Amino acid sequence: MGYWVYLVRCGNNTLYTGATTDLDRRIKEHNRGSSGRKGAKYTSSHLPVTLAQAWEVGTWSEALKLEHAIKRCIRTEKCQLIKEPEHIYQLTERRGLTFSVLLVSKDP
Repeated sequence: MGYWVYLVRCGNNTLYTGATTDLDRRIKEHNRGSSGRKGAKYTSSHLPVTLAQAWEVGTWSEALKLEHAIKRCIRTEKCQLIKEPEHIYQLTERRGLTFSVLLVSKDP
């Protein structure tokens, strides 16, 4: 089972960060607008969402830590992560995160 941290671009050009075990399902849930999960409330009023970038980690705990680290970033940092996903390694180093992140590039 994979654990994913992702950035989506919302219809109003804002960025939303989340974590999931099933990336395709979660994007579909966001676009349905009411999945009953935390976070869907924001994206449901800013549809459609498109996957901008995603990274895979080894555990759910790591996914939540990386999600939190990305959420603390300012927009320009998030945009840089989308354009240059390998910058995730510098982010994890700055935040003192010691786990491995599998770089997965998605076409924005």
